[in-house]
Amino acid sequence: WYTYLRFFPEDWRELLDAIPLFISCFVCHYNILPVHNELRNPTPERVSWWLRSTLLFSCTIYTIIGFAGSAYAKCTSDGVISGNILLDFDEHDPLLLVGRLCLAVTLTLAFPMLVLPARDITLRSIILPMILARRTAAAAASPAVEMEGLQEPLLSDEDPAGNEAEQTTDDGRAGTTSTATNPSPSFWLRLSTSVVIFWSAGVLASLVSSIDVVWDLLGSSLSILLSYLIPAGTYLVITKQTDQPYTRRQYWSRFLCWVLLLVFSPLMIVSTGNAVVNTFFQRN
Repeated sequence: WYTYLRFFPEDWRELLDAIPLFISCFVCHYNILPVHNELRNPTPERVSWWLRSTLLFSCTIYTIIGFAGSAYAKCTSDGVISGNILLDFDEHDPLLLVGRLCLAVTLTLAFPMLVLPARDITLRSIILPMILARRTAAAAASPAVEMEGLQEPLLSDEDPAGNEAEQTTDDGRAGTTSTATNPSPSFWLRLSTSVVIFWSAGVLASLVSSIDVVWDLLGSSLSILLSYLIPAGTYLVITKQTDQPYTRRQYWSRFLCWVLLLVFSPLMIVSTGNAVVNTFFQRN
């Protein structure tokens, strides 16, 4: 069985096929900030331990499953494993039913980790600014009503001393937000947005012929952009805005960020081109 294990690709095109898959397995950046906000005491030490332990556990699971999947090639007729290993089992195999059940449970539990960040980004970037713009336009178009004898408005978000009123945000923490400048989405708006995102992704997924297409296109473009280019570029911009001299750690961190940008920018272009060729101009 060990003869079917391959530790290195045979050519550079297989390397380009494998890189997006490895990157996609470890893309979890969009969940870091929500989980960080849920910690009771998010100190740098606790966050560092949380990230390292999570990645170590994931890497261990992926390594075991990868070796087991490669060894299963001995049990197939042609000695090759499909991109979706479930296709290599008999349709009525009891083990296949267990695998599909576990996959269904995994996808169900992953629903909030995948849909909710997309929903929040959609609400904050598109829907809520549109609502705020409509409220502002309506307020500007309505005639002003002059009130006599009132030194302070009856309904105000500020106290008489001029301090902002403390409000409670959706996550239960106190803040100084105002519904006039920062409208909060209602339950039905959040629910409808989640349903639209979920079913849109479901319809799009039903049109994809193979899971390899998803790993190739997303792993070579969005995953590299989300995993390496955006974090590295954001760190460089944030640290550049400070007037204080860089510490030794910041200096080396900036150096590594530049290395990531210089390495993964051309890699993203080449990998995306290879994914487009594999998807739309499938080679024999």
